Amino acid sequence: MTKKQFISILESRLAALPPDERMEFIHDVASHFVIGMQNGRTEEEIARELGDPFEMAKEALGDRYVDMDMPVPAAIRRPSSFGKYALGVGLFFCALVAVPFLAALWSGGVAIALGTLATLLSPVLVLIDYIVNGTFYPAKLFLSISLIGIGIFLGYATRSAMVGLLSLTLRYSRWNTRVLKGRDAQ
Repeated sequence: MTKKQFISILESRLAALPPDERMEFIHDVASHFVIGMQNGRTEEEIARELGDPFEMAKEALGDRYVDMDMPVPAAIRRPSSFGKYALGVGLFFCALVAVPFLAALWSGGVAIALGTLATLLSPVLVLIDYIVNGTFYPAKLFLSISLIGIGIFLGYATRSAMVGLLSLTLRYSRWNTRVLKGRDAQ
């Protein structure tokens, strides 16, 4: 880490200090760099010797330290009642498009599942045809056996499609809930 980077981090983290106190602290750190460079050390060595600038700023602030990575509870934005109403109306109009789209995807998934079931049960259907009509065609039997192979492949596709559809539907409903509760930034 260079001198410029080190001091830049300190300046941003020490913003809570009064300007004269902050400048005095930064001047002290800068003098460490000047003295160290006069003694033949590199900026990286001096920065490593001084330690972590984040920890140094935390110690300098003491009781005034606020973790900049964690939001302050008062700063968490909650929508007002009008905001919730507007979000609800927006989600309603979004649902006018999203729900029929999800229904279409689900109907396609159900169609694939029924096709899979029909191909897997094709030998049973040939047997029922033989019982009802009394005629047996070997070609129908061989076709139904080949349809079992297709049904096995469709079974894998059906499983993947249903897992994907379920995941998509759950994520959509969780997103709606998060938006209505005011945590859409997460």
